[in-house]
Amino acid sequence: MIAFKNVILLLLILSSCSNGSMKENDIDGYISKFNNENFNNLKGISIFQRSKGVNEIVYAVGRYGENKPLYFVEFNTSQKRIKNISRSLLIQNSIPDYLTDNEITNAVNEIRKYDFYLLSVDSSENVFINPYRPNEPAYYLRLSENISDSIVRKGYVFNHYKDNWYINDKN
Repeated sequence: MIAFKNVILLLLILSSCSNGSMKENDIDGYISKFNNENFNNLKGISIFQRSKGVNEIVYAVGRYGENKPLYFVEFNTSQKRIKNISRSLLIQNSIPDYLTDNEITNAVNEIRKYDFYLLSVDSSENVFINPYRPNEPAYYLRLSENISDSIVRKGYVFNHYKDNWYINDKN
């Protein structure tokens, strides 16, 4: 009887860990979920999770494809608000602000809405997404228009999966 209860408890724990989370092997489900999602309000912006603590996540935000210092944004998860926007790297390199506080706040709100680790939208409205692990490159690339190429190189090699979706060759 005790062994049976332990098995039931283990199954409940395992099922609760995966409840509602997107699995890496569910590529079709993932693609269908975000196929028609509009990310145009992030055009030209890249944001990724830099680190995560108990009550805080630090995001790095910058212009997509530009070699400029990043903004570091401290987000308080318990208060659900931005605690600080650090411009220290810009100041250190004598670079004037190139994103407004509203653009930075919008980027943080977008990445939190989807619970991604990385979200970038280039000037052509191609979308780069990493929903799985921090400090790794984009897993998915959604091109803004269908092309016939089976391989796309956008910093990384992406192989055609279906429609206008590509998957990073390294993942």
